[in-house]
Amino acid sequence: MSTFASIRNQIKSLENNIDKSLTQLSNYEKSFNEDEAFEDRIKSEIQTNLDETQKLIEKLSTINEFENLSTSKIQQLTRHKEIYYDHHKYFVRLCNSIQDIKNKNNLLFSIRSDLNNRSQSQGQNPDLNANDYILEEGQRANDLNSFSERLLQSAYSTRDELINQRNILFNSNFNISNSIQQIPGLNVLINRIDNRRKRDTLILATVISVCILFLFFF
Repeated sequence: MSTFASIRNQIKSLENNIDKSLTQLSNYEKSFNEDEAFEDRIKSEIQTNLDETQKLIEKLSTINEFENLSTSKIQQLTRHKEIYYDHHKYFVRLCNSIQDIKNKNNLLFSIRSDLNNRSQSQGQNPDLNANDYILEEGQRANDLNSFSERLLQSAYSTRDELINQRNILFNSNFNISNSIQQIPGLNVLINRIDNRRKRDTLILATVISVCILFLFFF
């Protein structure tokens, strides 16, 4: 069974290799000369070393669970974990940054190809066509802003119209209520009509209930 010291030496060797590989990948990210073979190789080396480091750290953690390690060894184990997490985080950041650079280059290449194709089809100067393209995109942005402004104005107008209609209905109800109160005896008549309606509804409900009971029992 490997000892704590021997496993730790292996981890330190892997950490040194990862440092060197990360430095190479960082320089590649800064220069970025589209060397996919080199990129794939260095990424594979880093990932392999990271995986191996993680396994060795897990072995040290297992030893720590079954043995009474000293405080200094526990601190060493903790430090190796921190270095691993830093390496892994930096590696992911470099990979994402390289991918972003590729995406931007692909987008620029696509735009440049479209401009060249348009200039060739129209027999125009590519530089002039590029200016026309920029002007067209600016006009499209202005048109979109104008459409958004018109849409907002229409929404505000609709809101104001709804508010006005609500105020009209409220005033109408208020005026009707005032008119009813001012006509002598109209409130009494309306109350009588409501009472008769309630009485008729009660009588109808009673008759229906009696009929249902009659049919149920007889």
